[in-house]
Formats: sequence, structure tokens, C-alpha cells
Amino acid sequence: MIIVSPDAPGCHSSIAEALDSAPEGATVHIAPGRYVANLAPRRPVTIVAEDGPDTVEISSVRGPVISCDVATELSGLTLRCTDPEAPVAVAGSDRLTITECRLEATAWAAVHGHGRSSLTMRDCSVRSSEGAGVVVTSSAGSSLEGCTFPEPGTSGIVAAEHGVLTLRSCTVEQAAGNGLCLNGSGHIDGENITIIGAQKPALAVEEQASATLSGFTARDSRGVGCYLATGSAVELTDCSVERSGADGLLIASTGPSTLERCTVEHTNHHGIRLTGGCAGILRDCTITGVRGTGVLVEAESSTEFERLTVTECQGTGLSATSGATPSARRLRITGSTGAAVEITKGAKARLDNVEIERTGDVGVLVADDGAATVNGCSVLEPNGSGVAVLRAANATFTDCDVHRAGGDGVHAGERGGIVLNRCRARSGRACGVRVEPSARAEVSESEFAENEADGISVRSTETVVLRDCTATDNRGAGLRRTVASEALTVEGFTSTGNGFPDAYGLANENSGSSPRDNPAEVGGPESGTAEAGAAETGAAETGAAEAGAAEAGTEQSRPMRELTSLVGLEGVKHDVTTLVNLNKMAKRRQEAGLSAPPMSRHLVFAGAPGTGKTTVARLYGAVLAELGVLASGHLVEVSRADLVADIVGGTAIKATEEFNKALGGVLFVDEAYTLSSSSGGSGPDFGKEAVDTLVKLMEDHRDEVVVIAAGYSAEMREFMATNPGLESRFSRTIEFTNYTAEELVTIVRQQCAEHDYQLDESAAEALQDYFEAMPKDGTFGNGRTARKTFERMVDHQASRLSVSPDTSTADLTRLLAEDVEAIREGVPG
Repeated sequence: MIIVSPDAPGCHSSIAEALDSAPEGATVHIAPGRYVANLAPRRPVTIVAEDGPDTVEISSVRGPVISCDVATELSGLTLRCTDPEAPVAVAGSDRLTITECRLEATAWAAVHGHGRSSLTMRDCSVRSSEGAGVVVTSSAGSSLEGCTFPEPGTSGIVAAEHGVLTLRSCTVEQAAGNGLCLNGSGHIDGENITIIGAQKPALAVEEQASATLSGFTARDSRGVGCYLATGSAVELTDCSVERSGADGLLIASTGPSTLERCTVEHTNHHGIRLTGGCAGILRDCTITGVRGTGVLVEAESSTEFERLTVTECQGTGLSATSGATPSARRLRITGSTGAAVEITKGAKARLDNVEIERTGDVGVLVADDGAATVNGCSVLEPNGSGVAVLRAANATFTDCDVHRAGGDGVHAGERGGIVLNRCRARSGRACGVRVEPSARAEVSESEFAENEADGISVRSTETVVLRDCTATDNRGAGLRRTVASEALTVEGFTSTGNGFPDAYGLANENSGSSPRDNPAEVGGPESGTAEAGAAETGAAETGAAEAGAAEAGTEQSRPMRELTSLVGLEGVKHDVTTLVNLNKMAKRRQEAGLSAPPMSRHLVFAGAPGTGKTTVARLYGAVLAELGVLASGHLVEVSRADLVADIVGGTAIKATEEFNKALGGVLFVDEAYTLSSSSGGSGPDFGKEAVDTLVKLMEDHRDEVVVIAAGYSAEMREFMATNPGLESRFSRTIEFTNYTAEELVTIVRQQCAEHDYQLDESAAEALQDYFEAMPKDGTFGNGRTARKTFERMVDHQASRLSVSPDTSTADLTRLLAEDVEAIREGVPG
């Protein structure tokens, strides 16, 4: 046995002396202590700490502690070099094995494997305060297992030139450079590698380097998490990037990159960015909670995505731009603040089996010369439109479904071209499909149902083709065209249960025909004669109204037209129009670089029930959405029961939940004054808590929501005085006066027209007298009273006609003065 101990008799006094006398393959045991040496074995040898790790320190102030060109093994040693020019260990032309050692250096690298050497390190700690931990340039194949690299001065592990390196279960912490750096033609195979807090990308693969990594983790990188910019292959499997200061993965490789089952979480910019014409495949990858775009594909990059999931991003879910050509299969995007998918600036994308849910903007946006082919797409609850194609973009959607869109289900905007095959848009807050001026559309075998505006709205004079489509139960018309054009083709259209008759606008009038003359355009016999007749009247009225607006140069938006058409409420209309104009001017001033005028959009609607407060609130939100003041303009109506809980701490939670539902739109608080009383079964303190919560939320989100508090005039004045913050936030009150008797008669006439009844003139006079004599006390319901009166008149007419043996069709539609007198006298229906 060869032992080194300066003090023990019979032992070598120095390590160099022991190595000179040691035969090939010998083991040299080092007694505990500190030694100064530059070791250069001439024969294969093993050097071990006799009493195990942390008992022997070998140091050098000039040159490496160990430099070998023969097979050498080190075990349990602490090696320290303070030479600023020399690594602590160098392998040149043979195998150097280092086990359970601590290595410290102040040079450009702590350990260097070059030439024809093979470096093997196990369970070592490597400190390099000024340079890299381990640098391998040898192609012979080196390996590191279970090693740690605390605070390297540059990169933790480097494979350069033709270096080949295998890593297992290694950790690099707080590197001043990269965690892993590959350049030249270097290659790394790695498993279970963790990089924490790197100043530069945790993984950098450049030039012609390549990497195959599994279980790689990058956490808390100060900049980009991983940077791939190589002409060779990179494969990442089961890897994760968390909390990087910039992009999670930045891929600019011209070589093939494959990412499988990789995750990116909570990065400070984009999740994955693909640029520089790179090509690659991403399978089963997940991006969560990033502050920018989930996946950005740009600069003519071409990437395939399979089973990609993007959740809770603060930007766009998937964006393709600048000539990129990605394809995605089984794409799922949930909770993105911006659009879920965005294809712009000449990008072309193919998307198959896409699921989109709760996006803060458009579900799928194709714009600015972009092009997309989308098959099997589901869009649920987007804050904006479900699908939008505009600004010279073209897109084809097949077997797609949009449900509960905050805007239009499908929106074809300026110079956009869209093709829809077997698509549906349901329960949206605007139109099922809207074709704007200069847009083109071809829609076949598609359905538009239960939307809050028209099923199909066409404002374009470009080619629009509708084949075998259905519009049912929309609040507007099934199909409405608002401009003169010969370019609309309608074949096999079915329209049922919609709130307004189908209207073909100016085009029908100019051509001298009507829907009744062209039954194919309105669905033929399926439309029904009564509905077709109503469509004629609606078309004429729509055409005249829009022609007049065009001549005056003051064409109104749909919600403003609807507001103008409301019965009575002249003062309300004036006040709302003033507010709208003020918002328009504020926007123009901002666009011109001027400061916005001081204004509060929160309102008090004061007045009796049934005067249209909820309707006006809905239309006000829609107008602000069209102006871009609100994101969607949707209405969330709440009362005390929705805001106030009956347990301590519950009210703030309930109020916040309801408020958040209204972000981007209007929160309508009905009978708001009840929040300052003990009504509803909860104490007054709980109501006060709701008010305090709303006041704070209104300030925190003052540009994201409009709050309208409604109720009786006197009670609302008292309510405003209960909280100092209310008067400052609700600076304007709009008074809703009771309807006059004449206006109530007009509402009854509207009910008659909607339900195929006619009001006899004698009945109209009797109604006027009836409404004038009616007490306008707290039980008076205004519009609701008019509608209820109509229903009671219909009840009495039915009873009256049921005993008549000869009843004509005209009798079935006519309401008479005696039907009014029966209500006045309380005769049962």
C-alpha cells in the first residue's frame, strides 16, 4: 500500500514522490491534511483520501492541481487552484475519473477535458468563481453524474468544438452565464438536469451543436429560459421551464427541434417563441400562466404542434405572424387575456381539432394578409367575437362551433374573406355572423341561433353567398342586409323564431321585388306567409331609415338605432347621446395625443320600474363596446341577493365574483338602495360591505367596466349619501320619467304588431282614457303595465269570441274598445 503522510514514518512525504514510485495501476492513499502540489501522473494510478471526503485538500497557486495524459482516478479529494489562468483539473489524452471530490478554481474553467481525453465525474461539487464549471472539447465521450455547480462565474457546463458529454442528475445554481452551453459541434445527452437562477439562458445550443435532453428543468432564469439556435437536431423530452425573466423557450434553429411533453410556466414574456425560419415539432406540450403570448411563431418559421395546451396567458394563446406557416392538431387554449389564436402579417396556418375557452378577446383572429384553414374548432365564451377575419385576410372554417361569444359569433371585417362550412354560432351577445363593408363570405350548411342581435347581418356589397343555412331564435332578424347590392346569393335559407322579420333592405327596394316575390331568398314555404308579409314591412322601414341616415351623413350604429327607436324616454335618449358623444370625443382626443376630458362613465338610473332602465343599460354598453371603450359591452344584472351574503366575509367574495363577470361590460345593480337597508334577510353591515367592495373595485378597474346603479329617485338620492365614495364615482344621474298615456298606447300597439293583432281605433281611444285615469303610484309598472294590459285584452277577446258562432280571420286579429272596458270593469278574461 502506498501512503502519503508527511508526519508518519515509512510513508511518502509528498504526493508527487508517491506518484513517481507508484507502479502502473497502483492506489495512492493520502492521509488527512493540506498539500500543495501540481500532479502529472506518468502511469495509470488511483489517488484517494484515506479517511474519505473533506479530509484531504490539495492546492496550487500556479498551474493545475492535476494534469494527466494517462488514465487517472481521484476520489474523496478537495482540489483548489487559485491561478487565474489555469483550471484545477485538466484531462488531455486519456481518461480522468473524479469521484466525490470538491473542486474550486478562479480561472476560465474549473475542469477542462480536451484532445483525446475522456472525463468522468461522479457526485462532485465544482466551484468556479470566475469561469465555467466543466468545459469539454474532446469527442472521446465524457460524463458527469450527480454533480453540482454552485454559482459559476460564467456557464455551468460547456460542450464546445467537438465535445461529447453525457449528463445525469446534475444541478447548476446561479450561473453568471448559461447553465448548459453548447456551441461548435458539441453534443450533450442528458437526464434529470436542473438549472436554477441562470443569468443567461439556462440552456443555450448554438452553431452546429446538438442536444438530447430528458427531464431537464430550468427555473428562475434571469432572461430567456432556453435558447436553441443551431443547425443540428435538438430533442427535449419531459422538460420544464419555470419563471424565466423573458421567453421560456426561444427557438431559432434551422435544424430539426423536437419538444415532447415539455411545460413552460409563469414566464415574464412569451412561453415559446419560434423565429428565424426554424422548423420543429412540439408534442404534448403545455404553456401556463405566461405574461406574454403562449406560443409565438414568426419570421417564416414552420412548426408542427400536436396536442398543445395553452392556459391562462396574459397575451395571445397562439400567434403566427411574419410569414410563419405553423400547423396544429388538438390545440387547446383556455383563459388567454388576448386572442386565443392570431394569424397575421402573411402567416398561413392549418388548425385541426381546436378547443378555445374563456379568451379575453377574439377566439380566432385572422388579419393583415394572414390565411388559415381551421377544421373542428370549438370556441366557448370568448370576450370578443368567436372568429374574426379582416384586413385582406382569408380563412376557411369547417365543423366549427362558437358558443356565448361576447361579440359576434363570426365577424368578417374590412376586406376579409371567410368560408364557413357546417359551422354554428350560438347564444352570442351580438350577431351570429356579421359581414362588414368590403368583406366577402361564403357560408354553407351553417346554423346561427339564440344570438342577441341578427343571426346573419350583411353590410357588404362584395360577394356573399349563403347556402342551406338556418337562423333560429335570434333577438334580431334571421337575415338582415343593410346596403344595396346585387352580390348577395341566398339558397335554401330557413329563418324561424327570430325577434325581427328578415330584412333585405335597399337591395329589395331597388330591384322592385320583395321577399314574397323571391321565396327562395327567405326560405320558401318554411317562412310562412305572415312572417313573409312582416318581412316586407321590416325591409321597407329598415331601408328608409338607413337611407335617411346615409343622406344626412349620420349613420347610427345598431344599438344607437335601437335606443332611438324606443318609445318615449326623450330626456334619457338625449342624456345617453350626450354621454356617447363625450366618449367619442375622448377617444379622438387620445388618438390625437391630447389628454382625455375628465369624465366618469358610471351612472345612476333613477325612476319607477318598467321605464326601460335595463334596456338602456344594455344598449349603452353595446355602444361603448363599438367605440372601443369597453372590451365587450355585455350586461350583468344583479340585485342585493346576488351581492350580499349572510355570513361574515362572504359578501366581499360574492360582490367581487359578480363584479368580475362584468369586466369589459356593464354591471347593472337593480334596486341598489336596498344595499343600505337590512332588506333581504341580512344585516345592514353586510350591505355596507357590498357597497365598500364595489367602490374599491370601481376604482381599481375604472377603465374596464361601467357600473349603473338603478332604483326609485328618492331612494337613490338617499343611497348616494350613505357612502362618501359613491357620489364621486357616480357623477351623473339620468332620470327615467313615467310613460305618458299616449306612449303606453304606443307600447300596446307594438305588442299587437309583434303578435299579429290589430288595435281598433275605438280601442286606442279607450286605452288612452284608461291609462290617463290609472294612478301612478308605487304599483305602477309603466312598460310592464302596458304589456300586462295587452295580455288581459287578448284574454278577454278570446273569451268574447269563444261564444260567437261566426268568427272571421279579421275578428281573430282585432282588439276592440269593449276589451278595454272589460279590464276597466274587472270582468274576468
